[in-house]
Amino acid sequence: MKKSKEFGVIVCEHILDNSRVVKLVVHNYDSIWEFMCGESDHLDYKKSKVIGINHLIDRDSSLSELKKLPIGHFAEKKEFDDDWEIHEFNEEE
Repeated sequence: MKKSKEFGVIVCEHILDNSRVVKLVVHNYDSIWEFMCGESDHLDYKKSKVIGINHLIDRDSSLSELKKLPIGHFAEKKEFDDDWEIHEFNEEE
């Protein structure tokens, strides 16, 4: 599989320690990327770290599908084998 140009992305503690898979990808308006487990049990966001995108693609090749995710959008899936669902941020939230 062809890897992306390496760049840093923010990951939650569960993605960092490889205890969960990525189920939520956010491309923020400030161009920052977040790759998260999608769960709500993050007790300390200070445990989030920046890692290279290719480390994540090595774990889950479906993440390469998201490299063209536009700014202001997010992708999510409920289970590892599900397809990614793409959504635009709702400015009212």
